[in-house]
Amino acid sequence: MLESEILNLSRQDQAGGLSPWFSRNFSNQVEQGLFLSGSKLQDVQDQLVGQLHDYREQTGVGTAVLGMSGGVDSALTAALFKAAGWRVIGLNLPIHQVQEETKRGVDACRALDLEHFHLDLSEEYDRMVLAMADLDAAIASGDDEGVRTRRGNLRARLRMMTLYDQAHRFGGLVASTDNFSELGAGFWTLHGDVGDLAPVQGLLKSWEVPWLARNIGVPEHTWRAKPTDGLGIGAGDEAQIGATYLEWDIAVFALDQAWHDNPDVTVSDMHRLLNTQGDQHAQKVVATVLTRLGRTWFKRINPINLSHPQSDRLALIGTLDEGLFRPAILKGQTADLHFPVDLHAAANRLCKQLVQRGCRVVTAESCTGGLLAASIARVSGSSSALEGSFLTYTPSMKVAALGVSPRLIKEKTVYDPKVAEQMATGAWTQRLKLNWP
Repeated sequence: MLESEILNLSRQDQAGGLSPWFSRNFSNQVEQGLFLSGSKLQDVQDQLVGQLHDYREQTGVGTAVLGMSGGVDSALTAALFKAAGWRVIGLNLPIHQVQEETKRGVDACRALDLEHFHLDLSEEYDRMVLAMADLDAAIASGDDEGVRTRRGNLRARLRMMTLYDQAHRFGGLVASTDNFSELGAGFWTLHGDVGDLAPVQGLLKSWEVPWLARNIGVPEHTWRAKPTDGLGIGAGDEAQIGATYLEWDIAVFALDQAWHDNPDVTVSDMHRLLNTQGDQHAQKVVATVLTRLGRTWFKRINPINLSHPQSDRLALIGTLDEGLFRPAILKGQTADLHFPVDLHAAANRLCKQLVQRGCRVVTAESCTGGLLAASIARVSGSSSALEGSFLTYTPSMKVAALGVSPRLIKEKTVYDPKVAEQMATGAWTQRLKLNWP
């Protein structure tokens, strides 16, 4: 049974199982297909390997450098690159690291037949901490969470400096090893974890990462190991996050569904919408998830760019990159339509009001290019509210399709409110002619 396998592989059964709220949502999410079956995960693996292969062929970059921490994420990332025909160079870069973790990193390199280098950075890290102590003595002697986090960030950034130096040395790139769950939790260091190519960043830490690691040949003692950041900040990943990874993933899926159903919702309303009442553990975990998401949003859009007052130069350079330089594997990715949050919220409100009143809407659009109808169509359940749409951009289309008076357009231009009124009337008339229900 899929649920039982997920509970086992995610180590949730060792943590005492799921509380009632999590259990209910977990079952529903499995039924909805949010937690993929083994056969679908095999397809995911094949697709990731295929994409890595295509990227290598199209860019001419065939060497990946990554830090082999001893954790499952780095081992899986290395295995995927290796399966796609890359030259993979794994570096063990311990900094006062637990010997067992370092050994797992070495074992993974050997099991996956990777080129392997070992460089202990403990002395370099100690010197860096002492240097930083000239600015703030607490970083060398303090033991509160904030100071431990700062020291952990120094470790991560020192390792990343080393990885980028070696990537330059070998003419390759740095492989990112962060997963989707860590991305949401902000459980990573800016400029210390994120590399150039990230094959596992869309994967759930609770289930998909260990399943794929097991499937692709990562040593069992690696994919079964207790997750830890190896930075000396706290007692394992889940203790720092305040939830098991499975609880985190379930809560994020539940929050996403609640927000899409109620885009006007505030953070304080989420507990009511999620119906966590009666499950104190769920209330605590959901509060933790909301807090971590709220404190780390800026990391997920870093660097934060501000628009130039006179022109969208970022779009300009992005268009040039897209048209001339990016490999086909990136151009071919399916682009999702993203609407501003306020537009989605307004469309959601409109749909609810239409359904409540038993009404449906037909749109007649011009300069909006179909945006109104598209924003309504994106709302869940919009088929009960949206009848259809007419997009008539040119004056001739307004006349031919919607019966707008050509004389009115000539006298008042297409921007006159009376033209809009005739477009709306024409859309209603056409609806009747077409015998729409």
